[in-house]
Amino acid sequence: MLRINVAVAVFIVNLIRGWGQTTQDPRVGEMLLAKRYQMECIEETRVDPDIIAGIKNGRWSIPWNARPLAMKWALCVMMKRGLMTKEGVYKLDVALRMVPREERDAAEKLIDSCLSPKAIPAENIAFEFIHCFQDTKSNYSVSIFI
Repeated sequence: MLRINVAVAVFIVNLIRGWGQTTQDPRVGEMLLAKRYQMECIEETRVDPDIIAGIKNGRWSIPWNARPLAMKWALCVMMKRGLMTKEGVYKLDVALRMVPREERDAAEKLIDSCLSPKAIPAENIAFEFIHCFQDTKSNYSVSIFI
C-alpha cells in the first residue's frame, strides 16, 4: 500500500510540475534567453558589467573609453536575438513576430523611429536603437531588455 501511495504522490508531483511548465508565460522563456545572450555578450566583448547594468537601468552616461565596448555589446545582443545582422540591418520581420498581432502597427512605427536614417557603423546603429527604444519606455516583447 505504501508503494502505491508513493507512486501516486510522485505521479501527482510530476503532473503538477509538467502542468506548470506548459501553462507558463512564453515571455519567461524569452526573458531567460535574453539574459543569457546579454551575459554571453558581456563575456565576448569584455565590456564592464557595471556599464551594462547602468544601461539597463537607464543610465546612459558612459565613459568615452568604454563606449566602443558597450556598442559592440549592443550589436552582439541584437545579433544573438536575431534582430540585426552584423552589417547593422534591422530584421523587422523577426521583431514583429515577437509582438502580439494587435500591437504590430504601433511597434513597427516605434522601430522605424528608432532606426538611424543615415549610414553609420553597425555597432552605432545597435547602440542608438537600444537607447531610443529604452527611452520610449516600450514594453513590447521585441525589446532585448525583457
